[in-house]
Amino acid sequence: MISEGRLLVLGAGTMGAQIAQQAALHGVDTWLVDVDAAQLQRAVAANRGLLQRRVDRGKLGAADLEAALDRVHTTTELEPAVDGCTWAIEAIVENVDAKRDAFALLDRHLAPVAGIATNSSNIVISRIASATKRPELCCNMHFFHPVLVMDLCEVVRGPLTSDETISRAVAWCDRIGRKAIVIEREIDGFVVNRILGALSREAFAMLADGVASVSDIDTAARAGLNWPMGPFQLADFSGLDTVLGVRRDRMMREHQAGDEATVLILERLVSAGRLGRKSGRGFYDYSTDPPSPLPLPA
Repeated sequence: MISEGRLLVLGAGTMGAQIAQQAALHGVDTWLVDVDAAQLQRAVAANRGLLQRRVDRGKLGAADLEAALDRVHTTTELEPAVDGCTWAIEAIVENVDAKRDAFALLDRHLAPVAGIATNSSNIVISRIASATKRPELCCNMHFFHPVLVMDLCEVVRGPLTSDETISRAVAWCDRIGRKAIVIEREIDGFVVNRILGALSREAFAMLADGVASVSDIDTAARAGLNWPMGPFQLADFSGLDTVLGVRRDRMMREHQAGDEATVLILERLVSAGRLGRKSGRGFYDYSTDPPSPLPLPA
């Protein structure tokens, strides 16, 4: 097994920022890289706020907060981040071409022994790793949002991923305090989203058939299944444009029936500019407290 060094996280959005911070909380010297300097500043500020809550609750010392923040080094340039880095996690936009470009860039700059993982929950590594000269060193490491709270990471083997790479990915999860499960072959949605997708499709189908309202289906999931949020709340949280893109891709690539109702409903909402929490309106209106359900657009 390779003696692991620094961690590099590419992409300072919510997922990338929290992956980097989670590693730093466990003593890992981490570089967070993004082309947008302002986004890096926002990531650091967001992480500080999240960790400050732990301090306020007595779950983290003030000195430990500062030490964890100091272990995350930010840069808009890749070169300073690759020195001593033996593992990289890509967490950029969910677009296969963008991810292939990112992997090719990392491949050119990282040491030959460095592994490269994608945080993608929907794009399997075999669609990305061929952009590198090290496909045996590539895999999926799908963390769950919010990374600083959710324990699970799905480690997914691609057709060319080596046993050693899978072992290293699992060891990295353990090193940064996250629980790994290994998915031995690529399947659409992996494990959690596969289960969640089946439940979500049923919820959308019931909504389309007029069986129950958005709020009642969400209430049923929370009160009857003990979900922290219902399927439509979760879609709003994820971003309806993002969910739509995933479902469209699944239908086209996998020729999988069952998503038609989901896609039709999401297309109406997205066309109306209702993208969920990030736009203030989706299935719910987030200008009210608590958010109030909205009728579907005609």
